[in-house]
Amino acid sequence: MPSIDEIKKFLSDECAQEIMDIASFGGITYWAIEPTAEERRNFPRDKRWIIVEGFDDSFTGEERSVDGVHFLNEDDLRGAYAKLLDLDQEYVGREYHGYIVESWMDRTDKYGIETGIIDAGMADAIVQVAIFDEVRYG
Repeated sequence: MPSIDEIKKFLSDECAQEIMDIASFGGITYWAIEPTAEERRNFPRDKRWIIVEGFDDSFTGEERSVDGVHFLNEDDLRGAYAKLLDLDQEYVGREYHGYIVESWMDRTDKYGIETGIIDAGMADAIVQVAIFDEVRYG
């Protein structure tokens, strides 16, 4: 298994942003909602993204329900990626694990890991492992 330094080298801040973009545009939208101004006020300086775990169907008259507010940074995603890359991981099935391994095997010095292999479901799993240390939804 690669060291965290190797993962940090190849899962750059830009790659982490790409993973969050993929997650935000379809991966986590079934369990995460937009943060409110109040939830954003508590944003720690050392974090980059806010994920609000909950349900919001206010356009149908239901109340917004929040189960948790989570803050992530690039190192949180790197740690989750490392856990999912481990050959003995038990977070995801073989198909999703294969995507992670392939993204690592196709890495380049110039661009880092191959984020094009990471789909919305895999980005969702990375975010969930970063937050919960498990895949809780899906």
